Amino acid sequence: MMENPDQNSDYALRAIQEPRLRETEEFNQWISVPENKKLFLDLMACKEAVMRESLDRRRKAKTKTRIWVAASAVAAILVLAFLIPSLLPSFFIKKEEPVRFFAATVSGEHVMLQMDGHHEQQLLEDSVMDIKKWKTLTPDTTCCQTLTTPRGKSFLLVLSDGTKVWINAESSLRYPVAFNGKERRVELKGEACFEVAKDEKCPFIVSADGMDTHVLGTKFNVRSYTTEDRHVTLVQGKVQVTNTNSLTSVVLQPGQDLTYTETGEEKISRVNIATYTAWTEGMFYFEDSSLEEIMSSLGRWYNVNVDFEQVELYNIRLNFWTNRNAHLDEAVELLNKLEKVHVEYQDGTITIKHI
Repeated sequence: MMENPDQNSDYALRAIQEPRLRETEEFNQWISVPENKKLFLDLMACKEAVMRESLDRRRKAKTKTRIWVAASAVAAILVLAFLIPSLLPSFFIKKEEPVRFFAATVSGEHVMLQMDGHHEQQLLEDSVMDIKKWKTLTPDTTCCQTLTTPRGKSFLLVLSDGTKVWINAESSLRYPVAFNGKERRVELKGEACFEVAKDEKCPFIVSADGMDTHVLGTKFNVRSYTTEDRHVTLVQGKVQVTNTNSLTSVVLQPGQDLTYTETGEEKISRVNIATYTAWTEGMFYFEDSSLEEIMSSLGRWYNVNVDFEQVELYNIRLNFWTNRNAHLDEAVELLNKLEKVHVEYQDGTITIKHI
């Protein structure tokens, strides 16, 4: 390591002029010495012309004593400290970029209906469709349809047996136009709340990403987004949920939630039902929920990017509720009033920061 003050100054100046030098292991070792780090920052704060003039003067004054050199260096540092209130360390410390937690997509704005075996899709203008009222249905009808909702839209579907299905944003439900077999089976991607018409001879089954929920007549919510834990939450009645991979089954009682985590863990807990069904009534409602869960819902509904300043902010827990039909600015304002984090919304991106 260099011990001559002039050599250190020369090296610092060269590092300023040659950015590639600052990427070497030699430079990392040199700047790890506190005195060298301080010298480097001091010189970075000066104009290049001033630095060269100062260094030239020191080179020409070799006949003077080292005491004079040391005094000059101290004086220079004092002048810099007086002229520059703060020396920014960002010259050599890379600023951490925000973490993109949820990404907006370029997608349609309408609910779409597609018949099995057909490429064309029908655009649905209304927010409700009652298949039970269709006059074209016959006992021999066997075709299936898939109803898909975009981000920012939900839909109420009444199936041919009278079962009501509230379908949340960015979800799809595949179902028979008429139920003719020994079971009533539908396939869900995303989230939906079911109020099942009772038929003891023909159980109703919801298949969703490796779990089958069997019911006779009841109300329950199923959440099965690909990037989140899967949930079955029972409002009333009784359901049996079967893991189609392990073939294990559990029976839920009203007020219980079954969670399958991304790591494969299975747990049953008693919950406030409103936190899982409030969306069917046009509300966001979160009780002791993580920011990770809250921002997933907001990002999906408003179709915006969500950035976190740091990943540790994911786990901050909040009680939060707001109208889903209100503008996003209102939700941002309410989050900031909680004074747990600072939330900004600009140019299609929500950013979560430390207070």
